[in-house]
Amino acid sequence: MPEPEVVEPVEPVAPAAPEAPAPVDPAQDTTDWKSESRKWEGRAKENSTAKEELDQIKQSQLTEQQKLEQRATEAEKTAAANAADAMRARVALEKGLTPAQERRLIGATKEELLADADALLADLGAIAPVPPPVPKPDPSIGPKSPPKPAGLTSAIQAHYESS
Repeated sequence: MPEPEVVEPVEPVAPAAPEAPAPVDPAQDTTDWKSESRKWEGRAKENSTAKEELDQIKQSQLTEQQKLEQRATEAEKTAAANAADAMRARVALEKGLTPAQERRLIGATKEELLADADALLADLGAIAPVPPPVPKPDPSIGPKSPPKPAGLTSAIQAHYESS
């Protein structure tokens, strides 16, 4: 019986770092930058297409169970994000924040969001939303004299009350 060959591990060799190009005087630089840009753009498009094809191949090789697990994971992530958005909106409504201020709230729990909303309001200089002032009634507006009585009985009663 032949003895098995012993394979010794080979240490991976790191690729050599490319040398930095020597500085070039801009006046003597004859590089066509537009063509270079188009070349790299073309390579990026090829890589994007190859990535999409690879993703399709990986997706087709997944079992039905794995596909269902992926969908469930994505649904859980979406539900968690929606719950966080709803909590942020409730805190903003409770504190009287605008939608722009609501987007700035940071926190994972309601307590953290409330604390952040209080800090934001304190930074803005408004500890609590102040309702608009109610104007005082103007006596110059409205009837100047008491209304005329509607009938004889009310006229007699008004005469005796004013005297």
